[in-house]
Amino acid sequence: MDANLNSQTAWTVTPGLSPRELECLAWVSQGKSSTDIGAILGLSARTVDSYLEKAASKLGVRTRIEAVAVGVRRGLIEVD
Repeated sequence: MDANLNSQTAWTVTPGLSPRELECLAWVSQGKSSTDIGAILGLSARTVDSYLEKAASKLGVRTRIEAVAVGVRRGLIEVD
C-alpha cells in the first residue's frame, strides 16, 4: 500500500469515540487535569485517564494533547 494513501485515510476516518471520551477530551482542551475532570464528572482521575487513553488510541495518537489536536482538526471537539 502507498504510505501517502494511509496518511490521508487516517486523517479522514472518524473513529467511534464514546460521549464520555469526547467529554473528557473537551475538558482537556480547556486546560483541565484528570483530577479536575474527575471532580467535574464525578469520576476518579484514573477513570478519566482511561477514557483519554482510549480516545487517543482510537485517534491513532499517543498523548492527550495530540488527541485534542486531532479532535479539533476533525471537528469532534470545539475550543473557544
